[in-house]
Amino acid sequence: MKKRPWKNSLTAIMLGAMIVQGGTAVWAADAAPTAPVSAPSVNYGLTSDIRAAVKSVAVTPTATGSQLAVTVRLYNGGVTQNRVPEHELRVQTSSGVSYTLKPSGTNKESLQPKEIGELVYMTAVDTKEIGTIDQLSFVNVDVYSYPKVEKTLLAMPTNSVWYGATGSAALQSLANIAWGQSFSIPGVNSGLTYTAIEASMQNTTAGRVAVVTVLASNPGTGRETVPAFRLDAQSETKNYEGKRAEVEPVTLEAGEQKYIHFAIPVENGVTLSNLVVLSTDNYVPKGGTDAATLATGKLAVAWPKEQGTSTAVPYTIGQPIAFDALTKVVDKSTQVSLMELHLHENPGEGYKTAVAKFKLTNTSTTPIALPAFASELVSRQGLTYQGARQANVTQMMNPGLSYVVSYSYIVPQSETGTSFSMKLLDSVAAAPYTTTIAALQTDLQQEDTDSTISLYPFDLKFNDVTVNSVTTPQLTYTYKVRLDLGIEQKENVVVDNNFSKLRFEIVDNAGRVIGSKDAAFNGDNKLISGVQTLDASNITTDQFSYPFTVNVYETIETANGTAKRLLKVIK
Repeated sequence: MKKRPWKNSLTAIMLGAMIVQGGTAVWAADAAPTAPVSAPSVNYGLTSDIRAAVKSVAVTPTATGSQLAVTVRLYNGGVTQNRVPEHELRVQTSSGVSYTLKPSGTNKESLQPKEIGELVYMTAVDTKEIGTIDQLSFVNVDVYSYPKVEKTLLAMPTNSVWYGATGSAALQSLANIAWGQSFSIPGVNSGLTYTAIEASMQNTTAGRVAVVTVLASNPGTGRETVPAFRLDAQSETKNYEGKRAEVEPVTLEAGEQKYIHFAIPVENGVTLSNLVVLSTDNYVPKGGTDAATLATGKLAVAWPKEQGTSTAVPYTIGQPIAFDALTKVVDKSTQVSLMELHLHENPGEGYKTAVAKFKLTNTSTTPIALPAFASELVSRQGLTYQGARQANVTQMMNPGLSYVVSYSYIVPQSETGTSFSMKLLDSVAAAPYTTTIAALQTDLQQEDTDSTISLYPFDLKFNDVTVNSVTTPQLTYTYKVRLDLGIEQKENVVVDNNFSKLRFEIVDNAGRVIGSKDAAFNGDNKLISGVQTLDASNITTDQFSYPFTVNVYETIETANGTAKRLLKVIK
């Protein structure tokens, strides 16, 4: 059947804007070039008012043969409701073989004026020798005539067919783009553009997962919802199916940008080569209730050479941190600064401990929630150490005040690096996986060698420390620590019961801990400037030991237990 041309050019322009995707990419301040994609979908006249365009055609292998799937988009350009004519949908191969597909039970039977509808068809055949699909057609079959009468209502060429396979064979019919290049999805009725910006391999209790963050941009003038699509990963020999982390629909206003995330379970040790962008449609058998997902490959994105592609920027301790502009973790009114980063030995523990201390300031005029970001410490060799946040934190921050949150990292004794990347992570958007919201390159702070120690927001000076033994009526020994301290606190920084404490451990000449005492910076018995005595009577011994060594630790309660930072050794 011949194509029915539009009566005037204005109508054609309007339809093209409605059923063919378009637009250019906009990504933050730097617009990445938009990838070249296949030509816009051509639409054909099914009836005098209803136009048709091919959205997707897929031939994918099954265990026993092949699955054929087609999605056709219809548009009612008339001024009244129009019924979709009775038909069978058939696909033809270049060798003349024809296959009849079954319609989804949810296909619309009619369209309201100016309405767009998508019809989904699928069938499974017990052969893997399908050949090349080059045409699909709407055929009306009069079953009440004998012999039956068939009339082709519309025949459309299939310029882009997805032949699902593994390795390079699966990419033969797809456009290939570089990592970080913006793209639109061919054949999909959407003006949104996308850019893959971060990929990371993350280990879970269920196995290894590739987590990909995609920036969705709406360069149009109206609201749009992200259409159904997914990202699969591909090695040279195998495909790995991905799943979007966002369950609820993602809607973008004109000019808006949002992140969407995909989790792709992969095997240990696999080397990925590409990401495949697939549009997805739901197929429901007539009389059935369980929907099947039909996926059609649209284009391939090269897998990045380096994962965790957020580049760490040089950072000076104490400066405000620049977060991703689209993050929802840190409120725009919250200023975050890394105030301390130390790595030190833990005598007798068999590992080192790094401690990072962040200052969070509410710069607004109303109380706001304290942000809950995760963190990782990455060495120059690429070794990643997960941070443990302090167990208890203030939930709300009052305006004009700063609050301190600490993170600890268990590091092997072999770690000798002095420069690290600090990654701050969003653990909610793609839960249970994480995405990067800031990456900092900074050096470790050297431990103070004089009598003054920085313990933000305190400067702590040890004027004198002595240990005295006390004999109990049971002829055992306990110990008291006499301190002469100088303490200075920064202004407008809140210190509450959640703040870290000091632990004084008394060690004898054989290396045994014979007494210890925790002391807080707030409360009734808090540490003060001047002379004070701490009763380290939690441990008793029947032997008197001398000389004594006092190890002074900062202790932080985390979800993984008590983290200790060695501050000073006093002999």
